[in-house]
Amino acid sequence: MLGLYIHIPFCRQKCFYCDFFSIKYDENQIIKYISALLNQAKQFSGAKIDTIYIGGGTPSVLFCGQIEKLIGSLHKIFDLSNLKEWTFELNPESADDEKLKFLKRSGVNRLSIGLQSCNDDDLRFLGRVHNFKRFVEVFESIGNVGFKNTNIDLIYGLPARSIKDWQKILGRALQFDCSHLSLYPLSIEKETLFYQKGISVDENMQNDLYQNACKILSQNNFIHYEISNWAKDGKESLHNSNYWRNYEYIGLGASAAGYFKNKRYKNVENIERYISSLCHCGQESSIEQEEYIDDELRKIESIMLGLRLLNEGTAIENFDNGREKILNNLLEQKMLYRDNDRIKLSKDFVFLSNSIISQFMK
Repeated sequence: MLGLYIHIPFCRQKCFYCDFFSIKYDENQIIKYISALLNQAKQFSGAKIDTIYIGGGTPSVLFCGQIEKLIGSLHKIFDLSNLKEWTFELNPESADDEKLKFLKRSGVNRLSIGLQSCNDDDLRFLGRVHNFKRFVEVFESIGNVGFKNTNIDLIYGLPARSIKDWQKILGRALQFDCSHLSLYPLSIEKETLFYQKGISVDENMQNDLYQNACKILSQNNFIHYEISNWAKDGKESLHNSNYWRNYEYIGLGASAAGYFKNKRYKNVENIERYISSLCHCGQESSIEQEEYIDDELRKIESIMLGLRLLNEGTAIENFDNGREKILNNLLEQKMLYRDNDRIKLSKDFVFLSNSIISQFMK
């Protein structure tokens, strides 16, 4: 499997919690950016792609003509004859019927919607541009256009919110016929407005909310297949599972990362430098970091990523070269368990996954 990730870093407004690379929408810059991105794509011309994910930022902030140029060119540059899944991220405030119909015609077969909460007070607190009513309108349009595979993003663990508040939000989200849910705890990261304001979260409360969500979603026939992701049967994200299985993928766009031909790389996190490196005849490269992945590093990364897949885990053969002692200790504590030739994360310890997985990174 070979994935293709495309980063569209433009947003109408920076959310107060967001530390992803994004900048304010600028139409002139978008035109130059898409040209640069397609120039980078040509470096991988002819590659046979299995999954595509267009994320951001806010990809839906682009106008139809800009989306058409991007998607039309991808069909020409890459071999998409084996394409299984094509995801496009959108926010409710910048989605409309024209864009949705064009995406459907162009081969996009999965949408990921940044809802974050069903409560308007929460949305204002998070710095979201849309309200819940707008989401409802957009979700109805998505169904009318004919999309059957849709993810909804939600954030939990906001300050001064109770379990009952969370249950109400989750219950409202489940009223929509989505096939996939991604739930993320509010995290206060540096370089965000929340960090500057000294906003804090209660991790014990977040754990309770997470456990509560696990029970509710299980009762509603959602499969908990990855730490932060639940899906109806057969609707797991193929593209993101590609990451967690440590398969290769091409990353296009400023700040995008890729893993191709045993090399992991990261593009420059600067729009002007990215455009300059790909649209002019200079010696500047769009890549600012590059690392060769040898067999030892591949095994470590396969542990780190694979343990996130709760039903698959990772191969036991990855736990050699001194990692056996750590593994045996975690098996004894029942934080991990063995299932034939696979090692899996115990669901009772999912909320401690970062500390468990980090032990193999030392």
